[in-house]
Amino acid sequence: MSVSSEKPLVNREYSLRMPKNFQRPSNLLQRIYEQQIALEDMFTRGITVYGTVRVNNISFHKHVSIRFTIDQWKTSSTIDAHHMVYYSDTNTDLFQFKLTLQKEKLQSLSIVARCMSFAVCYDVNRREFWDNNYSRNYNLDVIESRARDEQIKSILYDDWFHRQIVQDYHAISKVSKQTQELCGLKNLGGTCYMNSVLQSLSLTSLLTDFLLTEKEFSIEIRSYSEGTILNEYLNLLLLLSCGDYCVLTPNPFKQIFGHLNNAYFKNQQQDAHEFLLLLLDCLDKDITKIKSDNENQNINQTENNLTFLDLFYGSYKTTTTCLQCQQSSSRLEPFICLSLPISSTNQCTLQDCLAAVSQCEYLTDDSKWFCPVCKYLCDAERRLEIEKFPKILIIQFKRFELNVEQKWMKNNTLVLYPEDNFDVKQYCFSPPTAQTLYTLYSVINHNGSINDGHYTTFSRNQSQWFECDDDQIKSLPSDKLHFNSKAYLLFYTLNQTSE
Repeated sequence: MSVSSEKPLVNREYSLRMPKNFQRPSNLLQRIYEQQIALEDMFTRGITVYGTVRVNNISFHKHVSIRFTIDQWKTSSTIDAHHMVYYSDTNTDLFQFKLTLQKEKLQSLSIVARCMSFAVCYDVNRREFWDNNYSRNYNLDVIESRARDEQIKSILYDDWFHRQIVQDYHAISKVSKQTQELCGLKNLGGTCYMNSVLQSLSLTSLLTDFLLTEKEFSIEIRSYSEGTILNEYLNLLLLLSCGDYCVLTPNPFKQIFGHLNNAYFKNQQQDAHEFLLLLLDCLDKDITKIKSDNENQNINQTENNLTFLDLFYGSYKTTTTCLQCQQSSSRLEPFICLSLPISSTNQCTLQDCLAAVSQCEYLTDDSKWFCPVCKYLCDAERRLEIEKFPKILIIQFKRFELNVEQKWMKNNTLVLYPEDNFDVKQYCFSPPTAQTLYTLYSVINHNGSINDGHYTTFSRNQSQWFECDDDQIKSLPSDKLHFNSKAYLLFYTLNQTSE
């Protein structure tokens, strides 16, 4: 039996690196009108390149594809780009693509040949228009690393990667770094829902401080997987929180989130509440996965053993009572966002809305309850009581509801909400054993109607309040904060108890 003399393969990791001479087109529209197509932007995460292509809208039927090679055009492959949005003001269409290389093919290449090249093709009216970077193609270096510490690139501890992320988000520096003014987020076309949630979540100090100060955990995020939502949220979070920038273009986060969640792939209006719940769920799953992998590999956990369960999850108890035999059935359910009915059509308070939650709901006619004792459908009453409030209390006002004609309507009732020392003790079913005072730190507002709405954010940075309207940031007058009939989501944090 012959023995192979081949050396075992070293566990290699690869990443794509942007070329130093890559220039995003400054005369974009002129280039599009002359050449019909232009690569507007691109960024890399691991062995994936994400790109944005703009074309001149000269026909309804159009197709954009990317032809690429990793062996200097000895062979090539093609992928399709996806249509995102049409810009009527410039008569152009936006396409985006995601191109991930196969690790197995990269391992077979010689070190000299490790480069990925691509060009973009616009097929319209049986004609092809190309953007091949003026016949030079777009070239990305393939970087190999073997040691674990070399492959982990973190925006927190790697200067090159930090500079690259700043470029990816088109970060605009502040004129003065002394100001407390928040960093704005550019609207990508119907993405105000995303900007308002990211602004609010970035100010959630218990989560932000953990992600930005726990060095070992941030390294685990980077090694977990390039292109995950938690990974990209960390990139965006540092730029929002560092105080150096006044405007970011959150296209990398939007593209990565959209590729992982198809409902958010295109640039279009969405509900901020639904996006918030999905984003928190994605972050929760990514953090849990990292911690679970660490436990399985006997890796030491960080001292701050953060869980979303501790931060964001509260619970309420639902009790249903049969009006025939008085038999009761109770169950506990978690909540990450407390949805409250608006208790008046004129004006009410947040406390009124909380009190309305525990009012009895009578189940009769078509909504009767099957009683396990009576063994048939019975009239019953149902009561919801809050069992436990979370450290981060997020409240949603039910402003959108169906009317008698089964049409969605918006409720613009003014709900007055406290800013500081909001005490929830009387609304908690079980006697609380700890702090019950909360402080408001962000408000997401819905302006306009259901079909033509726009989200803005009132956000507190230290003691000063700002109004964030995408990339427009300005100081917020006190009366606009307190008399706000547009409030849709409230963000409260539990006051810290003194030792």
